[in-house]
Amino acid sequence: MTARTEWAGAIGDEHDVVVVGSGAIGLTAALAAAAGGARVLVLEKGPYLGGTSAVSGGMLWIPMNRYLREIGKTDDRTEALRYLAAVTDRRTSVDVLESLADRGDELLGFLADRAGLHFCAMEHFPDYHPEWPGAHAGGRSLDPLPFDITPLGKLRDSLRPDHRPPFTMVEYEQWRIFTRFPWEELAQRAERGLVARGRALVAPLVHACARAGVALATGAGAERLTATDGRVTGVVLADGTTVRAPSGVILACGGFEWAPDMVENFLPGPVEASCSPPHNTGDGIRMAAKAGVALGNMREAWWGPMVHVPGDETDGCPTGTLLRFERTGPGSVIVNGAGRRFVNEAHNYNDMTKAFHAFDPRAYGFTNLPAYLIFDQRHLREYGFLGHRAEQPTPVWLTSAPTLGELAGKLGIDAEGVSATLAEFNTHAQEGRDPQFHRGESAYDRYWGDQYAPYPALGPVDTAPFYAIEVRSGVIGTKGGVVTDGNGRALDPFGDHVPGLYAAGNTTSHPMGPGYPGAGATLGPGCTMGYLAGLHAARQPG
Repeated sequence: MTARTEWAGAIGDEHDVVVVGSGAIGLTAALAAAAGGARVLVLEKGPYLGGTSAVSGGMLWIPMNRYLREIGKTDDRTEALRYLAAVTDRRTSVDVLESLADRGDELLGFLADRAGLHFCAMEHFPDYHPEWPGAHAGGRSLDPLPFDITPLGKLRDSLRPDHRPPFTMVEYEQWRIFTRFPWEELAQRAERGLVARGRALVAPLVHACARAGVALATGAGAERLTATDGRVTGVVLADGTTVRAPSGVILACGGFEWAPDMVENFLPGPVEASCSPPHNTGDGIRMAAKAGVALGNMREAWWGPMVHVPGDETDGCPTGTLLRFERTGPGSVIVNGAGRRFVNEAHNYNDMTKAFHAFDPRAYGFTNLPAYLIFDQRHLREYGFLGHRAEQPTPVWLTSAPTLGELAGKLGIDAEGVSATLAEFNTHAQEGRDPQFHRGESAYDRYWGDQYAPYPALGPVDTAPFYAIEVRSGVIGTKGGVVTDGNGRALDPFGDHVPGLYAAGNTTSHPMGPGYPGAGATLGPGCTMGYLAGLHAARQPG
């Protein structure tokens, strides 16, 4: 069990509002409640503050935002709601979508004023379905500015570590390929205490919460809700401590990707890897279910194609690595055991991973699992592969062979199938076409590719030797749970409010439903709902 640490304030036995979970969404809810005059406690089960947010890209997807206007771009409420309705397959209630559209920019002003947290609009990063009606060509995804954690003092040690170099996503747009990054400059930034992406989102919130008098504790997981006369009034911690919260409890403690029983019961495909910390075990959803809430969206997750690199761990558990450029850039393909492609490799990671879950009723298994990413020497020489470079000895986690046939033999996949697949793929890729899956046709596909190549997302796989790695059906997190209204209030199966209970983020039936509108759509809507939940809870009698 993780030792309890009180980083600011004390747990005590009563606060007006208790927030369960210390990711960006929970911290935003806590800061909003504190701004409303409430005494607030944040409980974190893991050993660090920040949750999955701290090791994420840190972006917020918010339509009609002020940073988009600063770069001279416009957005339209009707178009934004039209796009959201399509992405969510109209499964999300209108009042929730309208809250996201109407209150998101208000959240940004609050974060700037209360936490000194500012963003930059990613002007060239399109929505994930840029060809759909209502989509935006760029600017709804917001990148947090780098943040200096030196003034945090001892609070620096409370932040979840992230060993990735501190580059912003705006800088990624400029540099694109890891082999072209200024690694020495980034190392110097880290030494000076500058953080970026997820930690640049979380650190200002932690600092602001501490200054606002919010109590912050790690190693303090909640296991039960308490109720009085039908109203949720507090939580019971894992060690048996009861903390009263007469104004409300806000659940923002992630999903259930690390709970095998829930994954097996609810998700349509396996979770073979996750890049989240291993503390998202569905605690908030279980507590809320016992309190009588309605659950929704339980079959959905933020899916992503991932690989396992030996030694990559978070809090002692294996951590998956999400594939982005590696599957999008020229010179790579993904195939199944028959050696056949089955998806546009450059499509957004949430939707393309669903193709891994195609089910074969005759074989009674998943047609496209296991799957393998195959790339050639030219790809490795130009771009590297994760941390591996062409001049280095091939690591044990990569399979290599001088011919495709030998590579197929080592992988146990159909050699004739993969040879035929690549022969067809290469013929079209040389012309910048993919008639089978249309890779490279979308602006989103090209965004993640090599902007200096003839075709950013397409190129033949034909230069020996060849390399492969198994691609896992992975998740960033799950997105099913507590059904809420437009203020983050938990609802019961009849649509009535569960008094005193709020939820936001992956603990909820996430507002994005089955879809993924753009980069930051996990955190942008989540933080907006957390903000509204915190404001509403602070107004309740305590």
